[in-house]
Amino acid sequence: MTGDEESKRLGLQAANFLAGRFNPKGNFIKSWDRAPGWVIVDCMMNLSLLFWASRISGDPRYKHIATLHADTFLKYGIREDGSTCHILSFDAESGDFIEAIGGQGFGPDSSWSRGNGWAIYGFANMYRFTRDEKYLDAAKKIAHQFIASLPDDFVPYWDHRVESVENEPRDSSAAAIASSGLLEIANHVTKNEQRLYRGNAMRILQSLSDNYATWDNQNHQGILLEGTGHKPKGNFVNVSLIYGDYFFIEAIAKLDGWNRNIF
Repeated sequence: MTGDEESKRLGLQAANFLAGRFNPKGNFIKSWDRAPGWVIVDCMMNLSLLFWASRISGDPRYKHIATLHADTFLKYGIREDGSTCHILSFDAESGDFIEAIGGQGFGPDSSWSRGNGWAIYGFANMYRFTRDEKYLDAAKKIAHQFIASLPDDFVPYWDHRVESVENEPRDSSAAAIASSGLLEIANHVTKNEQRLYRGNAMRILQSLSDNYATWDNQNHQGILLEGTGHKPKGNFVNVSLIYGDYFFIEAIAKLDGWNRNIF
């Protein structure tokens, strides 16, 4: 955005680190050194960096890695109903898929709402970079499951498949991320389809603004309340989360005509 050469250097350095985590046997970018065969849905949002690096450097290897990783998650991480897995486990030596792990979701077969938000946005971005329809279809499929799972106020519980929603926390960050992802989808569909994605994004944002924001509390450092970081571990439950605040503002900026892309 600024043309700053030092920012370019740092961005390419980051892309090199990310590309260096790629496992060519299983075609995935590993998420943790302690578990070299684990892949998380969150990484779908990191792939934009690799497409940027290819464009800036002229080296297509970055985007090839991004595409291979996305294809791996597309194959193993999205269920028929459009829900997604948080963690995929592979054999790091052979590249063979082992199992799905619940991670920050309710369980291995659950539908962690923030993970679905990452996937909506990540696959919509993959379509923007590649124009391959399979990625847009994936983003839409996940979006439909997310929308269908929303409660009356359009802000999801931390997992769409908890056994009972009684006393279960919401996740305002999942709502914010998904809303920005829905607006990305709306940029790539026909005019007749745009209403579904843009309309639901606006409903989510309106609810966040009306029911979950801290406009009247000038002593609170965050914007959105009722974010859920890691419910199974009891970490950061019913708090403000910086990524929830970021994507909330990003989505509103998009509605206000902002036409740049950080991701």
